[in-house]
Amino acid sequence: MQLSTVSAATIAMWEEEAGPAPIHGLGMELVLGGKIDVHRHYRGQVMTAPSGVVTVKVGGRAYLVAGKKGVWIPEGIQHEVTASTDVKLRNLQIARQLAPALPHSVSPILVSPLFGELLSSAIEGNQWFGANSREAKILDLLVLEFQLANDLVFSFPEPRDLRLKKICAALHKNPADQRSLTDWADIAGGCTRTLERLFRKETGLTFAQWRRQLRLHDSIVRLHSGQPVTSVAFDAGYENTSSFIEMFRRLTGRTPGQFLDS
Repeated sequence: MQLSTVSAATIAMWEEEAGPAPIHGLGMELVLGGKIDVHRHYRGQVMTAPSGVVTVKVGGRAYLVAGKKGVWIPEGIQHEVTASTDVKLRNLQIARQLAPALPHSVSPILVSPLFGELLSSAIEGNQWFGANSREAKILDLLVLEFQLANDLVFSFPEPRDLRLKKICAALHKNPADQRSLTDWADIAGGCTRTLERLFRKETGLTFAQWRRQLRLHDSIVRLHSGQPVTSVAFDAGYENTSSFIEMFRRLTGRTPGQFLDS
């Protein structure tokens, strides 16, 4: 059954039912626009999306989870989830004592075929298990297969300044908007130099880099929705497909087709 909203109270209830088990596995489906409200876990969490795309927001940064790209969220960190398409999610919570070497910060991860199969087995297996059990060995191998992904490709920061938020909100609605930061300064307020300085300070990116990153994320969502590359390129603000493919290849190391197949 596809869900539209999962509340923090529901998450808390599921956690209570699982108790202090060393792992807690859960699969679910969300409809386009479906949300999992802001919540946290007392175990770390691996989240993947075998089908569809979700955006995971942690503080002021957004992470894309799609296909062979997942995210690791350490224990105790608040996050929320929005379905960018209809999506199937796989979540596995892991107690820190079982995997002390896993990162203590939110990290995009690569989901290899083996990692995906191990994750499925761990989710479907027993939450309580002995030291030499099949479940324990699956988890050991899962941790060994844990690989970090390129943070630049799979996440981008959101600014806090109200003027920048106004600009970014408009670009989220229309990533193809070609207006320069000078044009936006007349609309949002402030001078171009001030806004550029704020973009660098709050996001670590220039305005042009931030907009390009947004376009990349929007394109990944559209590609996973089955839209043709030509229309995705146009919606990203590119006049021709070849320029879009070159941008995509330069940022991800792969063409759009290769990206979906990887």
